[in-house]
Amino acid sequence: MKKNTLTILIFLILILIPGQLKPAFFPYLMYEKQLANRMRIVVIPMKNARYVSFATMVMTGSRDEIDPGYSGYAHLLEHMMFRGSENFSTDDRVRIMYRYGGDSNAYTGMDYTCYTVRCDPEGWKEILHMEADRLLRLSIKEDDFKAETGAVIGEFGISEKYPSSMMSNLLRACMFKGHTYEYPVIGYREDVMNMPSGHKYVREFYEKNYRPDKTVMFIAGKIDKPGDVLTEAESLFSEWIFKPGPVSSLTHSLKSVSCKDTLYNPAIPSPLIKIAWKIPGYEQDIKGHMSAAILAEHYFSDSSPLITKLRDDKKWISRSSYSVPFTIDPFWISLDLTLTEEGMNARIPDFINGFLQDSRYEINESDLRSVRDRYFYRTSLRLESAASVLGVLTDYSHVNGDPQELNRFFLNLDRLELYDIRDFKSKYLIKNNQSYIWMLKP
Repeated sequence: MKKNTLTILIFLILILIPGQLKPAFFPYLMYEKQLANRMRIVVIPMKNARYVSFATMVMTGSRDEIDPGYSGYAHLLEHMMFRGSENFSTDDRVRIMYRYGGDSNAYTGMDYTCYTVRCDPEGWKEILHMEADRLLRLSIKEDDFKAETGAVIGEFGISEKYPSSMMSNLLRACMFKGHTYEYPVIGYREDVMNMPSGHKYVREFYEKNYRPDKTVMFIAGKIDKPGDVLTEAESLFSEWIFKPGPVSSLTHSLKSVSCKDTLYNPAIPSPLIKIAWKIPGYEQDIKGHMSAAILAEHYFSDSSPLITKLRDDKKWISRSSYSVPFTIDPFWISLDLTLTEEGMNARIPDFINGFLQDSRYEINESDLRSVRDRYFYRTSLRLESAASVLGVLTDYSHVNGDPQELNRFFLNLDRLELYDIRDFKSKYLIKNNQSYIWMLKP
């Protein structure tokens, strides 16, 4: 039987947890419809909103670039999506956006690409038609393609000079060898420079990877009749035929890795170090990925004992930041430090490893409650405007296409035990799984 259901998911629906009832995290009514072709449409009315926002999430990113010589094509296709479709030219897009005071943008990540639009509520139907047309009937004219490959080459030339990009790219190439996470989203230099000859391939990439079963469209804001929006979307997208995609040939490894290197760059104002630990992706180990986020906040946040000691006591660093990307496959916890003169000769990776193993700084129940609370309030603060609401939903749902992943994340976060976190730490935040790269002046 074909699945074609309308599900209304409400904030005050109670989720059963052994011993207690707990409400879902997301604070708005969510009207969701999965079409027969497996595309999902999600409509979220927001009482005090003044505009309507769209976020079309296609679960295709640089991770899907499995053909050698064609890295960067997910990002290139993102550019082409603004170059007109069968029924709406580039100029048509500009005129319609102007008519409804709208703006549109997009971004490409490792696991997905997202297209955003914000407009006056009066324009939702015309915007919806325009978005549907480029998903189903993108033009990809050769002249437009040549122009966009030039733009991507220019973008690459700028990005490859950033110290952070240089360090990340070198670490990725070592830590994730054999997986498409080993190179940046924008692609390898050689592949990017060869893009002008890839007109035929970008069409193939579009047809193979832009499919209804990989697409979720979120629409939020000033919407008086969500049923009308769902009906209109279904009429537009029902003609998008589902065709099973190729079986992924990607393999991933959680084997410990320890990469070490040094780059020299005369242009940097201060020396830098990037330290990273390979960790499971969200899809392999949900509890593990959550544990990574908890531990990173506990050890690497700006006011943590470790960072305070490095910055204020030792005076080895002047700035710090950390990242735990929400990925499908194994990636990293990374820690970026800007060094002082005193820090240049310090054995910072060894010091950090020793600190992580010091039982005096082990995470405890009080720490866990505090970090959980911070996650809750930080995310809650992002659920105010329509555009930011959709940003949060795509952040979480891109790993599996489920609009309810945000609720599931916070439900599982509440269930996470101290034992789970300490077990994760003993497996992954260890010396033989620690990689780092210095960037120094010559």
